[in-house]
Amino acid sequence: MDYLDKLTHLAQVRGEINICCEFQGEWQLVHHEQSNNKGIFHLIEEGECWLTLGDKPFHLTQGDIFFLPQNRPHLVGSLPENGKNILPNKRRQGIFEVQKIGRGTPDLKMFCGVFYYQENTLLMASLPDYLHLNLCDTSIQLLVQLFLQEAKKQESGNQSVIDSLANVLFIYILRHAISLGMIERGVLYALQDKRLNPVLIRLLQAPAQNWHIEQLADLAAMSRANFIRVFQQQVGMPPGKFLTKVRLDLAAFLLKHSQKNVLAIALEVGYQSEAHFSKAFKNAYQISPSLYRKV
Repeated sequence: MDYLDKLTHLAQVRGEINICCEFQGEWQLVHHEQSNNKGIFHLIEEGECWLTLGDKPFHLTQGDIFFLPQNRPHLVGSLPENGKNILPNKRRQGIFEVQKIGRGTPDLKMFCGVFYYQENTLLMASLPDYLHLNLCDTSIQLLVQLFLQEAKKQESGNQSVIDSLANVLFIYILRHAISLGMIERGVLYALQDKRLNPVLIRLLQAPAQNWHIEQLADLAAMSRANFIRVFQQQVGMPPGKFLTKVRLDLAAFLLKHSQKNVLAIALEVGYQSEAHFSKAFKNAYQISPSLYRKV
């Protein structure tokens, strides 16, 4: 499992594509919601529109995807300036909620989806407020075409196929954003540093190991003081806090996705006692491990 797989795994990312928009004429929709454990995206199949985030307008055209990791409030409309909010007509069509504005041939066809994740994870803390990408002439375009073909079918297993494609789309979005240098903070940014990359990989792969600063500095081929300084600067937290975060994110995953008892999980992620682990977990998540498993 490479670092992107591992971080996605720890963040418990789960994707859905569940809304199909068909809009004609002049229109505007306001998205008020903001969330710490859900990001949304808009994928333009045909046509164009404008998205306004804060006071910044973005022109979206065919093949564009706009991803808001924290689902920040925003406007989407046919024009760059603010207009009257119009509520679309909604109906179910297969697995999609179809939202329609206007009676003529749609000027815009757009799919909207959601990525759910565990809040405050290392991966999501690395992402910017938004990612605006054009997928035309990229490897992601083939994935989008496969999704569009599947969306037009009404066959058994549609939901599972499309949700699985959404999970793959999430990875492709991150790959593309990293390749374009759009990630400028957190662990994803630090992993591009040749000195810190081997350190971060080892911590992600073996968080239960009894790591010492001197070992990590040796892996980075740096002095102890310089390593601590660079790690803090690039990752945004000291090495000890990062290791604790990896251990607790892994524990959260195991609590949700395994039948292991709390003590077994505590030992697996590097804690020597259930009491010590439970205290650290509650400090991070404001809930005990046992209650976290139930919610």
